[in-house]
Amino acid sequence: MAQEFYDNHPTDHDTTYYISYNEQLHLRLYTVYKFNELIVNADEQGNENLTYTPNGNLNVGFGFNYKGLGINIGLNLPAINNDNDKFGETQKLDMRSYVYGRKYAFDLGLQFYKGFYISELNRDNPPNNTEPIELRGDMKIHTVGVSVLKIHNHEKFSFRAAFAQTEVQKKTAGSLIYGPYINFVRIKADSSLIPEYIRNEYLLSSNIVEGWYGSMGITAGYAQSLILFKRFFITAAAALGYGATFGHSYYETQKGKVNETAWKGGIKINSKVALGYNSEKTYVGGSFVLESYNITTSEKNMSLYWMGQYRFNIVRRFNWKVAPLDWVFDKKDRILKSGPYKKEKN
Repeated sequence: MAQEFYDNHPTDHDTTYYISYNEQLHLRLYTVYKFNELIVNADEQGNENLTYTPNGNLNVGFGFNYKGLGINIGLNLPAINNDNDKFGETQKLDMRSYVYGRKYAFDLGLQFYKGFYISELNRDNPPNNTEPIELRGDMKIHTVGVSVLKIHNHEKFSFRAAFAQTEVQKKTAGSLIYGPYINFVRIKADSSLIPEYIRNEYLLSSNIVEGWYGSMGITAGYAQSLILFKRFFITAAAALGYGATFGHSYYETQKGKVNETAWKGGIKINSKVALGYNSEKTYVGGSFVLESYNITTSEKNMSLYWMGQYRFNIVRRFNWKVAPLDWVFDKKDRILKSGPYKKEKN
């Protein structure tokens, strides 16, 4: 279940460019596929990849938005996700959330994954990806991270129209986007993350079994919405960042476990794409989100952890009142306005 809140300031934007329907009830049906991959390059040019992938699931769900409150409930259908015998079982808790305010967009990540398989060994000659190369049920990856993007031209450009479905972009517009990020990754396995038969090829000659990795810095980029025939839209955003990265890796050797710490600089990628149909009453569209985390070692090759999602939404808006929620919002507003109790002086 995902829950989101959006601020509601209907007069702080140019209504000739986009309109907010935040006060209305939005009912939603959706499908979502979340993905994440650990990618290790064999050299600085990235000619060959070693890619670890969890056994992902396609979820279907329903939800609503009303006056800034959004709740979505996703369901895992066993009839669709029934390939554990081929790709192995992945145990996971994935609480990624994408929150879109009027002036800021937040990407929040919290993941706990156990169970991966090698899906790629060579970019130039990829294997048949219908068959896993090697199963790693012992492998764990945990992540936590926050990325913030300030929407410079929030008066005319809306992220919510494309990705939260509570607004409608009427005219083509764009905006500079920029902001800080910080993220951490923990990787652990019972044996070497890099199989012995390719260890030298991927420059990790020692037997790395665990690591803590993090990065922090600033991203900047641009977001653009293109409106076609008044109702159809294509929205794309890309932000590229750079910052400090670190890695603390543990290795198993013949002399026992040793560790190594490395500090470097690394890039950050944050991109979003959405397209579909958006009118006063109906939204039908799909979206794609991608974000990268750095994996820093003392070697010269680049390693990244990718994460993101594909999503398809069908949303219908209704100008209805929801009495129980209105009662809760009214109580909340009264408490906030009353302030702390103060005893009057005689």
